[in-house]
Amino acid sequence: MTWGFTRPAAAAGPIPGERPVTILVTGEPARAQALYGLLAKDARFQVLAMATSADDTRAKLAMRPEAAVIEGQVFSGPAELTDIFGEYAGVCYVLLPANVPENQVAAVRGLKCVKEALVGEVNLTALAGQVYAAVLLRRQAGLNPGGRDAFLPFQAPGGAMIGWRAVAVWSPQGGVGKSTIALALALEAAARRLPALLVGLGAPDPLPLMAGLNAPEPNLVAWTTNPTVDGLRACVRNVHGVSLLAGFPDLMSLMNYNLEALSGPKALGSLAYTAAQAGFVPVIFDVSAQELAAAALSAANTLVLVARPDVPGVLAAAEGTRVIHDVMAGQHRIPPEAIHLVVNGVRQSTLSPSEVATAGSEARRARRDFPSLAAAIADDPQVEAAANEGKPAYFRSDEVRRAAKTLGDLLFAGPPPILPDAARPGRVIHLGPIRIRM
Repeated sequence: MTWGFTRPAAAAGPIPGERPVTILVTGEPARAQALYGLLAKDARFQVLAMATSADDTRAKLAMRPEAAVIEGQVFSGPAELTDIFGEYAGVCYVLLPANVPENQVAAVRGLKCVKEALVGEVNLTALAGQVYAAVLLRRQAGLNPGGRDAFLPFQAPGGAMIGWRAVAVWSPQGGVGKSTIALALALEAAARRLPALLVGLGAPDPLPLMAGLNAPEPNLVAWTTNPTVDGLRACVRNVHGVSLLAGFPDLMSLMNYNLEALSGPKALGSLAYTAAQAGFVPVIFDVSAQELAAAALSAANTLVLVARPDVPGVLAAAEGTRVIHDVMAGQHRIPPEAIHLVVNGVRQSTLSPSEVATAGSEARRARRDFPSLAAAIADDPQVEAAANEGKPAYFRSDEVRRAAKTLGDLLFAGPPPILPDAARPGRVIHLGPIRIRM
């Protein structure tokens, strides 16, 4: 079969200049999670959601994905498929077990919504190539955003547009304000009426106290005893419209979990998949414990890299960039354009945010892949005052709230604003043997 496209259908890489294909995955939990994991690591795709039932699929089709890959046994038959996908404008691939009668296979293939029905064992890598090529062919034909069959990501009641995101807020440096920024970003998502899940990874986790709660219970440890959608819902606490899954009560519980964080049903990646099943958009990991950085980065598809506005902060951010692009290459699904730099704690005596961004790109053997500046937060005593009162800084600090809104516009709505921050002329920054003239 030819798809009318010059690139081979099973090509592993994205076409230069093409945006990722948005896709919905539906299936019985274990197989759906396996397929979700495969596609989420593929730069050609942006997995909007995973569904495990017919009703769940119906609800998540509201995200209007360009493609859907579904297991037929989740539905009662061709009639239910037609009922749910009857008005669907994308490409739909149905996976059927080998024992399905031929007449039912023919009925599924005859449905208007179905691009292809595949029976028995399926080469998922080849299927991904077919799905990608089919959507690109539709785009070439004019069935693209802005046209009659426009595909839109999830639209919250408040109007925000978003694909599914798992955001890691991280820095290799401690004390940079990761928890403050993660909580503020979750509250900004809630203000946009997005169902946000904030996951603490500290030990002991500071987020419950910062959010105004008395104790970090229930928590991530409790979720590991029942790592399911129901278990997750039982372990979150609602605070200011955010669903909070607290981290660890002590260092020992963190050490015990560390062995399970990267793989298996209790891993952070599995937690992200479970959150997707539960309908959380977005999931935000506050990566306070460096021991869990690799697991959190592997589970995320977006990174907020936090830096202090000084030379140690620049070097730490450059090291974070190296970890993502070099050390963990191929072990995560965060594309370069989904890495955003936030400079926190700016004062008159510190480096300016643009100096941090420029110096970072020159540090550690000229890191040209250093992320661009997304937001800057001036040093504000209201942040410390809010922490001491057990209140989110988002409600006390205009600086924090302004940065959260900027990040919200970037991650949940549209392109980032241009930050009007010019470097101070004539300054020279010394990074060991490197001298950078601004």
